[in-house]
Amino acid sequence: MKFAIVFYNAMKQNSTAVEKREQLMQRFVPEVVSIADACLGGLHGRSALLIGPEERRQPYKLLLQQAGMKRIYQEETQSHLSTILPQVQLFMNLPAPSASSQTAPLITASSIAQGCAGRRSPLFIFDLAESPSIEELAGLLPAVCLYTPDDLRHILYRSQMQIS
Repeated sequence: MKFAIVFYNAMKQNSTAVEKREQLMQRFVPEVVSIADACLGGLHGRSALLIGPEERRQPYKLLLQQAGMKRIYQEETQSHLSTILPQVQLFMNLPAPSASSQTAPLITASSIAQGCAGRRSPLFIFDLAESPSIEELAGLLPAVCLYTPDDLRHILYRSQMQIS
């Protein structure tokens, strides 16, 4: 019985921590979209791919639509990644916050390379997971610019420091 109570309390604390992290991530949605806008020289008329659960994709989708994106592809999983990548200039990976790098499938550089074969325009990839969910070798592919979770944290930290 004591184990059950300890387990319940640990799960409750973990659930609260996940909710707080998710709220913090949602607070930075406008800043992340602003970074994408700057990278692409504007979002109007461009296309994006958002992969992740609906609740994580929705705030990005709304802001990208407001910015005038032509087409926003949405997927729960990476199963169609290589077929959609040729159509987009921005790819945002938004795995569930509880999915750790050990349980969530890593998006490989190979799968990104397949979707970028013959690509001439740049592809900006934003890995919006807590820990890397995209193989960092993908950032070495021609025409690919990968922003890892650490890169994005650093950029967001610096922008917050400039504001204060």
